[in-house]
Amino acid sequence: MSPIASGNKEKLYVIYDGQCNLCLASVAKLKELHSKADLHYVQIQQLEAEGQAQKLVPHIRSLKFEELYEKMHVADERGELFAGADGVVRILRTVKGLRWLSSFYRIPGMKRAANYIYRFIASRRYEWFGKTEQSCSINGCELPQSGGENNKHENETIH
Repeated sequence: MSPIASGNKEKLYVIYDGQCNLCLASVAKLKELHSKADLHYVQIQQLEAEGQAQKLVPHIRSLKFEELYEKMHVADERGELFAGADGVVRILRTVKGLRWLSSFYRIPGMKRAANYIYRFIASRRYEWFGKTEQSCSINGCELPQSGGENNKHENETIH
């Protein structure tokens, strides 16, 4: 029985870059919308803390931090991941008044176009929208220790 059929709200975990101004603004806007799902927001920087991935996002599969920094990820309670444009559409399907937008994703060619546009913007997000110098982690806000690098854990994997 699905969480919705049993009367419980579905849980979705939105994993995003907490140093990206565009990402932070998008999450702030999402928090204002009415979602049928219980959305949990997790910054990648929180997952970088040793041993926190399973606590913050139950059932998450192993991912390289490099993959997480490339695009937003949405994980459901079963651990299924939706990345980039797929993640945006997964969230849209839960938001009252915006669900109809997700139907465009089914039109032939739209998924490919949406993924291209998402990657184009995501790869330029710091240049166009800026980067915050602080990252709020589970220990509060701390200055990044990476010396300004976008990704200090390029080849590391979360478990």
